[in-house]
Amino acid sequence: MPTPASAMRHYQEATRLLARNDPQRAEAAYRQAIRADPGLAPALNDLSLLLKKQQRFAEAETLLIRASHLLPGHPMIMTNLGNLYNDWQRWDEAMRVYAEQLRLTPDHLEARYNLALALHRQHRDPEAETAYLDVLRRHPDHWEALLNLGVLRHQRQAFREAEAAYRRAAALRPDHPDLAWNLALLLLAQGRFAEGWPLHEARHHPGKQYRTAIPIQAPFPKWQGEALHGRSLLIVTEQGFGDQIQFCRYLPLLKARGASRITLLAPSPLLPLFATLDGVDQILDKDAPLPAHDFWTFPLSLPWHFGTTPETIPAVLPYLRASGERLARWRPVMADLPGLRVGLVWRGDPRHPRDHLRSLPDPAILHPLWEVPGVSFVSLQKDDGPPFPPDRPLWQPGDALRDFADTAALILLLDLVITIDSAVAHLAGALGKPCWVMLPAHGCDWRWMLAPAHSPWYPDVMRLWRQSTAGDWEEPVRQITRALRQRAAAADR
Repeated sequence: MPTPASAMRHYQEATRLLARNDPQRAEAAYRQAIRADPGLAPALNDLSLLLKKQQRFAEAETLLIRASHLLPGHPMIMTNLGNLYNDWQRWDEAMRVYAEQLRLTPDHLEARYNLALALHRQHRDPEAETAYLDVLRRHPDHWEALLNLGVLRHQRQAFREAEAAYRRAAALRPDHPDLAWNLALLLLAQGRFAEGWPLHEARHHPGKQYRTAIPIQAPFPKWQGEALHGRSLLIVTEQGFGDQIQFCRYLPLLKARGASRITLLAPSPLLPLFATLDGVDQILDKDAPLPAHDFWTFPLSLPWHFGTTPETIPAVLPYLRASGERLARWRPVMADLPGLRVGLVWRGDPRHPRDHLRSLPDPAILHPLWEVPGVSFVSLQKDDGPPFPPDRPLWQPGDALRDFADTAALILLLDLVITIDSAVAHLAGALGKPCWVMLPAHGCDWRWMLAPAHSPWYPDVMRLWRQSTAGDWEEPVRQITRALRQRAAAADR
């Protein structure tokens, strides 16, 4: 017959297995412990944490509720239950648990911070800021509250206040990569490149919460700016498609520094496009075996090594092109579209952490554009969602766009691209095609910097239309509609 003693043995074995990174056997041991003693609250709690890591939220909730009935008001169990709901995005339950914790223990600092974090994740920014400040009044050295307070202020472009919060947090945790990363983004957005580029290297630090670049395991070193004459270099693309398109411009400069051979590793949707890039000797799929080189590097480390300032951005356009075969594929289709041909992008990848800020919540916001006579609209998105109404004609090639080389050819056959912050914006800029980009008032990517209407990365071809009120896309669309009307009228003369 199972006994409390056998339950404890299974529980201790589960703890050892988990420490040895064997979650499957650890789960089995936890369950044996709970069968031996259904009232073993620590086993219920620890198993729930293991299941939460696997996103098995419903099972974890059942275990934590059982544990909370065994130990009512226990701070650790309540914290874990609130955090489970927080990660599960069941905001009402999370807020209820944290509020109950604070009712029972008003000085419970973690519950107060978790409440602020739940508000932040719901994008209830004014309430979240007040809650972070409440934490900091009680505990001025809470570096995580300082970090997230900086993030909130950074998103609304309160740069001075955000920088102060980041620097206070960095003084408390000088080696923490998340602090260096956030400060880097703030400095780069302001054009303070000399300060920002070195901190930007924190993106691939192993301690960073969400690493945006993973160093490769190579038998040759990462390039640190050594002389390249006669040496070979492997470029390993990183981050999103837009980042890769924007910073591949540096590869020809490496060749000019004397690199004997440059190989580019990239994801398959970009391979045919990057074949048009100057200065590259070989292009391989990112999953291909690594060929031997003298060094490897990330493309977003190159601005640092080149000492790039806002005045020395390598901005000769175009630096990418479309092949003749791809242009020939799309030219007959585009020939049937009358008037000014305008490409549209209104939604980004929903997995992007700021997609709720950069994407249009409803494509109907773009409908004033159809009031402009003499314009044909083309979707540049593979997944367009519901079709536009019949009175809003939009040609949607969809899955016929096989990769970015197809998109590049289509863009070159257009007169103009209108887009949110997206990879297509950077592609149009790299091709030297006129492009109008709609940008959010809060949470704008650092790469668009602070110039009100133009980008130094894409001079003369890109025009920026920024929200003046967070969440209000109607105003920039009205402004774009007026500008489009003028452009269409000029083209009709």
